[in-house]
Amino acid sequence: MARKFLYGLIVMQVLIFAGQIKGQTLSLPQIRKDFKIGHKDGDKCKQHLESLGKHADSPVELGYEAAYHMFMAKHTGNPIKKMSYFKDGKKMLEKQIASNPNNVELRYIRLCIQYYIPSYMGYRDNIEEDKDFLMNNLYKLQDKEAKELLYTYLKGAKMYSEKELALLGR
Repeated sequence: MARKFLYGLIVMQVLIFAGQIKGQTLSLPQIRKDFKIGHKDGDKCKQHLESLGKHADSPVELGYEAAYHMFMAKHTGNPIKKMSYFKDGKKMLEKQIASNPNNVELRYIRLCIQYYIPSYMGYRDNIEEDKDFLMNNLYKLQDKEAKELLYTYLKGAKMYSEKELALLGR
């Protein structure tokens, strides 16, 4: 009887531990999908920033962490924290792009942020460069789901002409 109880206790602890690990995983597909609303939804932004802060290790994951950092600027009322979130995120993203200049998804992240950020923030220098880069390189992205998601978002953003969209969508 005591053995059954002990075995049951061990199994229960393993299941609880496995559940905790599962709850702390990083879902890059979900982070990608929520990217377009991260600046609007404070709860999603905090959730993804926490997850990315703990688990991001690839350049793309670190790029999204940087983006969600910048999004947090919109979800705080403290002006000093706003600037800190934005500057830290910008620095993180630029570091990833400097280390991985041909990474399509990092350039997509930067383009989307720079395209929509208010001009007074002074972070709009790479819009044309990144638009051209994506137009000439999006088709090379190996992850088909990510490629379709990025293309759909860029098409809906209306930052490309019809001719440019034809090249972007190839």
